[in-house]
Amino acid sequence: MNYHIPVLAENCVQTLDPHPGGVYVDATLGGGGHAKALLERCPQITLYGFDADSEALAEARNKLSDAAGVEYVHANFSRLRTELALRKVKAIDGILFDLGVSSHQLDTPARGFSFDREAPLDMRMDARIAQTAADVLNEATERELAGIFRSYGEEPSAGRIAREIVRQRGEKPIQTTKDLARIIDKVYPAGTRDALKAKVRVFQSLRIRVNRELEVLEPALRDAINILRPGGRIVVISYHSLEDRIVKTTFLEAAAGCVCPPRIPLCVCGRKKQLRLLQRKPVSPGPEETAANPRSRSARLRAAEKLMGES
Repeated sequence: MNYHIPVLAENCVQTLDPHPGGVYVDATLGGGGHAKALLERCPQITLYGFDADSEALAEARNKLSDAAGVEYVHANFSRLRTELALRKVKAIDGILFDLGVSSHQLDTPARGFSFDREAPLDMRMDARIAQTAADVLNEATERELAGIFRSYGEEPSAGRIAREIVRQRGEKPIQTTKDLARIIDKVYPAGTRDALKAKVRVFQSLRIRVNRELEVLEPALRDAINILRPGGRIVVISYHSLEDRIVKTTFLEAAAGCVCPPRIPLCVCGRKKQLRLLQRKPVSPGPEETAANPRSRSARLRAAEKLMGES
């Protein structure tokens, strides 16, 4: 069984177009699938692989054991510039972000990412994070919980679910994935499609909150754009609308340059175009890929190139 099937791998490799001597970053190394594809295309690159999950790094080390020029960085991509600076890397030729949770994380019950199996409500991608999903559920206020489900999961019944959580935890702490799933089944009829969709949304929102996924994304994208060499490329794969909206907005702003109102004859904002967008619409997996890997269905790939004269 594969640790994690890399999504849109050929598109990523073609877009990044690695060249000998180039410096590349896989900001979400996972099991090393995308990195392996890059190294197979061009073994003579230097690759920095970031991941907050120690299990993912171990798997990637095993998968890429024959590759030279790979350095593994046990850190979230929010530390991109800091970790590269510590390694005296000032500029890179390409970077890939494959956002969200991996198949391995979803399929490992003990990680608590899935509502299908009984497990502790953990959801930490990095075990060094102090607060688990159970901690959030048992410590946050009703209003805070509703905000999490509404903002990160776009859950229509966020308030009702939050209220039921607070009521239930008054009787006993909420500790497992099934504890949370049963609470959602009290808000939506158990076994219905509505209940299933609500579980997906609530579990997603908790995962995003625990790992600060949306909070760190925009700053990391801007850091990546700033350290790209002219002609360097950035590729981002997202899996839900909240992620994709941040990626799209960040790319458009970096490609727009001046944001002064039209009535002002001279630019006073000082912003210059940094990127050239490589496609008008995001790239999605084809039918063959989605048939082989159903979890790739929601993937959206956006890519851009650093303009000359910007660094």
